[in-house]
Amino acid sequence: MRKIIMIMALIALPQSAFAWGAAGHRYIAEVAARNFPVEIPAFLRSPEAIAQLGLLASEPDISRNSGQPHDADLDPGHYVKVSEDGSFMGGPRLSALPPTRRDFDTALRAAGSDQYAIGFLPYNMMDGYQQLVKDFAILRMTMAAEKYAAKFSMTADERRSFDLQRQVRETLTLRDLGWWSHFVGDASMPMHASIHLIGWVGPNPRGFNTDPGVHSKFESVFVDANIAESDVAAKIKPYHVCHCTLVQRTQDYLSANFVLVVPTYEFDKAGAFDNATPESKAFVVGRLAEGATQLRDLVTDAWEDAGKAILGHLHPAKVADLEAGLSDPRRLN
Repeated sequence: MRKIIMIMALIALPQSAFAWGAAGHRYIAEVAARNFPVEIPAFLRSPEAIAQLGLLASEPDISRNSGQPHDADLDPGHYVKVSEDGSFMGGPRLSALPPTRRDFDTALRAAGSDQYAIGFLPYNMMDGYQQLVKDFAILRMTMAAEKYAAKFSMTADERRSFDLQRQVRETLTLRDLGWWSHFVGDASMPMHASIHLIGWVGPNPRGFNTDPGVHSKFESVFVDANIAESDVAAKIKPYHVCHCTLVQRTQDYLSANFVLVVPTYEFDKAGAFDNATPESKAFVVGRLAEGATQLRDLVTDAWEDAGKAILGHLHPAKVADLEAGLSDPRRLN
């Protein structure tokens, strides 16, 4: 019982851990963007946009230390603390995520915890994906409006209105994608899917590092000193179709990194994050490349899902119908 109480106290402490430093997050976002398929709009694949995405990927970390309630509400969204048995404090399990963040918090409270103590990274990932789908859907609607302006006899003012909507949506899409890419990248860092977020907590028979500094040593100091963006680009994987729900995809991604928590601490114990070895470098490059791969794949799927989306309230229409010129975009609202 004393061990359980100690673990609960440790994981309930406020955390200041950052997942990957600025370099790691930039590598993930830029490598993913350079591998976007041609279907993704050109404005997101331009050198300027790629550089901007690389900077925006660190924005959720930059926004920290803004005060309360800002920090208390947002900081837990960078991680999710999975216990050794794959559960969250003996409550819900990573392999069976509740469908909504509210359901997640309700289940955690029943187990004596809450989303702010455990973290809610999976829900930031899913929320960001759905926002990107909406961004893409609206963007595609404005592009369709431009394409079929003559067919629907749009006035000059109506054309200008849709053009302005397109410009605003491009700005929002770039920002939303850059912000969200941070959390997709967070999920590729094994410590961010574990109670051992900033040092090993609880029973420690293998003598793993309990110093909170192990986190930044791995994700920032080691990356800055040993990893180049070209290393990550060389290891990005081919596009993979998931054929699964967003919840399943999210929990599978996090689960694959959760099982790498012990190997992460083993590398540290061997001193391989203090003095890089070929194995420790390959391990870190692999995690960064996985983040870039997941981001590229998710953006690709978000574009496809946007084509199936329905926009409008009074006269709703499928995006695919708008793009085929079958529906007048002026009638959506």
